[in-house]
Amino acid sequence: MSLPEIRKLVPEDYASALALLCHLNPGISEEVLKQRFETILAEHGHYHAFGAFLDGKLAALAGVWIATKVWCGKYLELDNLVVDPELRSSGLGSALIRHLEELARAEDCNLVVLDSYTSNHSSHRLYHRLGFEIRGFHFVKPLGPLDR
Repeated sequence: MSLPEIRKLVPEDYASALALLCHLNPGISEEVLKQRFETILAEHGHYHAFGAFLDGKLAALAGVWIATKVWCGKYLELDNLVVDPELRSSGLGSALIRHLEELARAEDCNLVVLDSYTSNHSSHRLYHRLGFEIRGFHFVKPLGPLDR
């Protein structure tokens, strides 16, 4: 496989990004995911979406939040990392993460953080292999259905 082109997404990429987000969130309708993605892009200036492209086709996606927290200072959070199911275990996810780690360094971030579903064991192996460690738990308390 050739090296991917990794770059920030532009509006022409959003339909392909939505298709990947549907793979990551099969229990949520495409309409809801589209609305959420558009809202994030429109309302949160510290959010950016990046993609890994093979031969011009979006093959992997990650959202990036750059912000500051009291406990760690400036950080970059990876969000919604997803690789096309037909291309998983091809190195695309690793390449995208490494690229975004370099962005974090360039932005003078102290940490790169991410969440992963507890049942997604293959992602855990990837993150450990790339030097991530488990530092805590992400607790959630649903206040209603997540598919609206």
